[in-house]
Amino acid sequence: MKLPTAQNKGLCSIEISSGGIAVAYTPNPANPEITVCAFQPYQNTEQSGNNNQLKENLEKIVSQYNLKKTLCNWVLHPDYYRITLINIPNVPQSEYKKAVRWQIKDIVDYPLEDVAVDIFYPDELEKVLKKIYVVVAKASFLQNIVNTIQDCDLYPMAVDVREFAIRNLISNLATQNETVGLLNIVDESCLMVLVKQNNIRFVRRIPVGLKNIKNNDYNELIAELQRSFNYCQTELKQEAPVKLFMAPKIDIDLNKNMAQNIGKSLNKEISILDLQKIMSFKTTITQQIESSCWIAAGGALRKA
Repeated sequence: MKLPTAQNKGLCSIEISSGGIAVAYTPNPANPEITVCAFQPYQNTEQSGNNNQLKENLEKIVSQYNLKKTLCNWVLHPDYYRITLINIPNVPQSEYKKAVRWQIKDIVDYPLEDVAVDIFYPDELEKVLKKIYVVVAKASFLQNIVNTIQDCDLYPMAVDVREFAIRNLISNLATQNETVGLLNIVDESCLMVLVKQNNIRFVRRIPVGLKNIKNNDYNELIAELQRSFNYCQTELKQEAPVKLFMAPKIDIDLNKNMAQNIGKSLNKEISILDLQKIMSFKTTITQQIESSCWIAAGGALRKA
């Protein structure tokens, strides 16, 4: 879409979830310092297409932090999209997006006419192994939220996914030729993202999460993580990560315990991601804000 010229030269990044809106803002995307990092809680119980609560709470954020006329990067919550690895279609590269629609019909529960598709891949994955990652979301839902963002006096510049925000955060935590990874363990699943040279090399959502880890029994998760590393190395010819990071959580002790148990089992160094060691913030942020807004902060590091 064609957007009016932003009057505010900064970049606002938001993540919308069922529990509220996370926001991070930098007045200078070229040399980002995060001057706003906040979470606006609300229970998103509205019916599809009714965004009154979202609009009301986003307007509060825009007004409180003086974000009118600011470019906005919306980072999709994982509930709103799917990523899958597929074989490349037998068409020219410029036609991938159109052709892959028929290969992803089994992972969506809405009509193909309402599918929004994006693709990404490291060069060697596409050229040598003939595989690409496909991101799939519901187009009407995306447009509906983008319209609401515009109604709140923000200028949508991009719609990203969580994996891209993670890439932005951890890319600078490795030397030029190192592969690093991040584990985001939530109730139902564990997201693994591996990054090298500012490119996503491997993504997997493992269907094992906090609910499966009982009495410090990590066996099922460890087995799935090891299976992912093996697949990444043997099938995709990618390197295993030299170090891993855990996404920040409110419960620091739980996170440290998970990092120690998983790291010991995998024989890998695992550290807790500390935003204040890798980004500049105007004011110190609390653990609760960090755990709620880390993805929005990663979105604020987006390169135009």
